Amino acid sequence: MDERSKLLTCQTWVTEWNWFDYAQRYREQVPFLLVDRSPCTDPFFDPYASSEEERRPIISGLCRCIKNFRQGDTYIYITRVNHKVCQALGIATENMTATYLGIAALTVVKVYESHAEAAATFTPRRYVVAPTPTPYPPNLAHESNTQAVVQRESCIVSLDAHFTPDCSTDDQWRKQIKIYHWRERKHHLRVAKCHVRHVDGHEALQLCPERAPVFTPADWGGTQMNINGIALQATYAYQLCQRIANGRRSPVPTYMVSL
Repeated sequence: MDERSKLLTCQTWVTEWNWFDYAQRYREQVPFLLVDRSPCTDPFFDPYASSEEERRPIISGLCRCIKNFRQGDTYIYITRVNHKVCQALGIATENMTATYLGIAALTVVKVYESHAEAAATFTPRRYVVAPTPTPYPPNLAHESNTQAVVQRESCIVSLDAHFTPDCSTDDQWRKQIKIYHWRERKHHLRVAKCHVRHVDGHEALQLCPERAPVFTPADWGGTQMNINGIALQATYAYQLCQRIANGRRSPVPTYMVSL
């Protein structure tokens, strides 16, 4: 692991209490709490792949307009956890310190020059909770009427504010999808095909909060997170990847008892 490792945050279903609350009430619509909560999930972790060998995670730049991907770069993803959600999950917090869960470590193995080029390499199968199947992953936005985006009941719509599915409308959902399509065209976004890093024989991928390791800024040297991410020193990068791969074992959280 070298200095070409970057730490990034993404907003998931544990980032806000009302998002988490919706996800618990509609588990069939939101089976994986640690995926990006938008209609065009970026990064895409391929949670429905039948095996590690089939898994094809990609980063498409829709979130931050990242496009300077290089083969060999590693992107480590974490998510901020709302303090009330921490309590529901049985995660102890100290002095209101920012709390994060580790999700994934992805290493770039190939770069496609466009979303359309990347989409052509996929075949229809289940990539998202619904609809299923789709022709390609949800974070490829080259078509204005894309069939691959996550259906409204399984995502948060974000325009001037964030709307859970029980508060959003179909028009708002379609408007956000059009914004993603416009962003892809305006910025000529590229796509990074990745593989999930393996450490100690395990995938560095955790999509359920009860298994994801808990981090605070002290785990990467205290640097404050920002939208562009943090370039990591090799020691911090390896330790983060290792902890994500190994996960954590904890008692069944109280929110799971009634499921």
